[in-house]
Amino acid sequence: MTAPVTHIFAEKSNHSLADMSPMRRISDKYESGLAIAIEQLVGEKVDVIAQDIRFLSYGDWSDELDGLSSLSIFRLLPLRGSLIFRLEEAMINSLVELYFGGTLGPLVARNKDCFREAELQLIARLQGALIQQLGDCFADHAVMKHALLHHETSPLHVTVCKRDEQVMCQSFKISIRPDISWQIDVVYSADAAESAIELIQNKSMEQSEASDPHWQRQWYNGLQQIYLPLRTILAQPVMQLPELFELKPGDVIPITPRVKPPLFVANHKFATGTLGEKNGCAAFKIEHIERGDAR
Repeated sequence: MTAPVTHIFAEKSNHSLADMSPMRRISDKYESGLAIAIEQLVGEKVDVIAQDIRFLSYGDWSDELDGLSSLSIFRLLPLRGSLIFRLEEAMINSLVELYFGGTLGPLVARNKDCFREAELQLIARLQGALIQQLGDCFADHAVMKHALLHHETSPLHVTVCKRDEQVMCQSFKISIRPDISWQIDVVYSADAAESAIELIQNKSMEQSEASDPHWQRQWYNGLQQIYLPLRTILAQPVMQLPELFELKPGDVIPITPRVKPPLFVANHKFATGTLGEKNGCAAFKIEHIERGDAR
C-alpha cells in the first residue's frame, strides 16, 4: 500500500523576501514629491526622509497608532488592492492653524474623536496632492489613475485590510525647523504590495476583476442624465378609410378605453396597468412588467 503524501497548496509569495531595491527607488522619488506638496502649504523649506519599508500585519500596524488619525483609502490603478494614507492629527492641527493666520509651531494634540469641517477640507486638499505625487512616481512603469474610496479616523473602520493580513508600510518623516516633525504612512494592502512589486520589476500583472471605482462613479452619474420618453395608449379605435376622409372639425370619434393599457418606454412595451387618480391628477398604476424582448 502506497503511503499517503502530504500536499501543500501554493501560497502567495512572501513579499518581505523580494528584492525591494526598486520599491526603495519609488520611495526616494516620493520624498521630493512630498516635500513639494507640503512646502506649498507651509511656505517653508521641508525635509522628507523615507524610513525603511516594513512588512507587518495590519493589526500590528493599527496597534501602533495613538489617538485620532486621518486615514484615506485609495485605489491606485492598475494596482490591485488598496492603499491607506495616514496623516497625524498634530500635522492637521498645525496646518489648519497656519491656514487661518497662526504661526507654525509645535501644537498640543487636542482630545477629540473627529475632525472639524475646516480640518476635513484641508485633508481633502492634501490627500489628493499626496496620491497624485505617488502616482507620478510610477509613471515610468504605467499610467496611474487614483480614486478615493472613503476616509476614516479609526483603523477599526477600515475594511480593505483584515487584521491578520500582511501589509507593506512605507513611512516618511517630515521635518520643518528643528522642533517640528510629523510622520506620514503609506500602507499597501497585500494585493497592492504584490502588484506594485510586480509592476516595478516588469513582471506581468494579473488583470484585476475588481471594478474601477472611478469609472463606476462616472457611469452612475451619467445614468442620472439619461431621460427616456414614457407613453401609454388609452384606446385604439378602428375606422374605415372613406370615413377617415370625411372627418371634419367638430366630429366626435367614440372610443372605448382599454381595461389594462400598455406603457411604452421609447418604442418598447415595458408594462401594463390600470388608470386612476393620484393627488388630483390622472395616474398610471403598473400591474405587470414585461420580460424578454416583448414590444
